Amino acid sequence: MPAMVFQFGLIGSLMVLATAAGYLVRRLRYLPQRAGEIIMTVVAVFGFPAVSFLSVWGTRLEPGDILLPAMAVAHVLVMLPLSLVVSRWASKDRSERGLFILAGVLGNNGFTMGAFVLYLLYGEQGMGLGNLYLLFFIPLVVVLIYPMARHYSTASPSLPMGRLMWRSVLDWRSIGLPATASAMVLSLLGVPRPWAVAQWHVVDILIYVITPLAFFSIGLRLHFSRVLPLWRMLAALAVVRFFLGAAAGVGLAWLMPWPAGDLRWNVFVIEAFVPTAVIGVAVAGMFDLRPREASGLFVCNTLTYLVAVLPLVLWIFG
Repeated sequence: MPAMVFQFGLIGSLMVLATAAGYLVRRLRYLPQRAGEIIMTVVAVFGFPAVSFLSVWGTRLEPGDILLPAMAVAHVLVMLPLSLVVSRWASKDRSERGLFILAGVLGNNGFTMGAFVLYLLYGEQGMGLGNLYLLFFIPLVVVLIYPMARHYSTASPSLPMGRLMWRSVLDWRSIGLPATASAMVLSLLGVPRPWAVAQWHVVDILIYVITPLAFFSIGLRLHFSRVLPLWRMLAALAVVRFFLGAAAGVGLAWLMPWPAGDLRWNVFVIEAFVPTAVIGVAVAGMFDLRPREASGLFVCNTLTYLVAVLPLVLWIFG
């Protein structure tokens, strides 16, 4: 456990330092804000799917394992209309509403928050179930989140949702969909992952490269002067992620065969109300949904979780 706590601290330090570095680099005019959009697109399109591909391939999947990631999808489908309703109070601007829905629906369930919290509470088994929770994440982003982002984007033509979904599947930025599907097939067929992936710590290296790049990009687009005017969206997002998210998680968990207090029950509920996802910032940039505001929402919502919510999570579930 001390090694993983150290790793969590290292990842956290990287996130803070990378964000600060990106902010200073833009302020000193060494790089334009546009560079942040390019970096984040590369991270979202190639970086996250690469980690997902190797992680899913390396996970021993059984048919019965489908329930936890399927429930994660169900949680997103519940959060979507809830976020849509609250967005009407949070903002009247179309792009800001799209950004808010994006931030309300997607949680930071992976190695930069949810999965690490699970490890701190339950060890390697918790981390493993956290990774399983994310099994359908990339396909969900491509099939549901991309079309939703296109729908609210002022840069995209207005089209029926069916056509938006089809366009998203065929979009070059959706390479994560066939990558994750291929990894699932390889795992279910029992095809072994190349030994070099574990021997050379390829996934760890990718994580320690991708994470700073993502947060450096957030720093490049972070404008503190824009945070205060977002108070309404920030307050509404806290309600959606930390109250409605938790309520939806508990409600769905009671429908499952897991008894309350079971490890899978706890994993599902804890993952239900983590802060908003870093990939949401990437999608906001890709589809021109107020990317500057997206960085501010992400940073403030994450800080709120660390200060006010995480201590309660560790106390209740610890």
